[in-house]
Amino acid sequence: MSLLQSVDWSIYQALTYLQAPYAVVELFATVCGLLGSLLLALKGKRAGWGWVAFAFSNTGWLVFANGHGHALQFVQQIGFSITTAIGLWYWLVVPAVDRAYDRMISEGTGL
Repeated sequence: MSLLQSVDWSIYQALTYLQAPYAVVELFATVCGLLGSLLLALKGKRAGWGWVAFAFSNTGWLVFANGHGHALQFVQQIGFSITTAIGLWYWLVVPAVDRAYDRMISEGTGL
């Protein structure tokens, strides 16, 4: 088999797989999980948004696990969803509330 035939076969297999039930959900959940990991690992200004990507990933994996009857994976994703909610709270919600409070205080006191 030549390299070109091998590439054609791989593309054919990928397209065939994407027609399987929940394959697009699996792909979406994987990409979101990787993106979330990358955002947190880089520790940049937008690192907290990695938790949002994890939330989308968790949702996708919950749908996937439920659709395929993977009960233990479903339970695991519930646990990951709880830790994601904690991450969202501490990385996005608390800082947003703090900024709003600081702005309210500075406007109220004229500082």
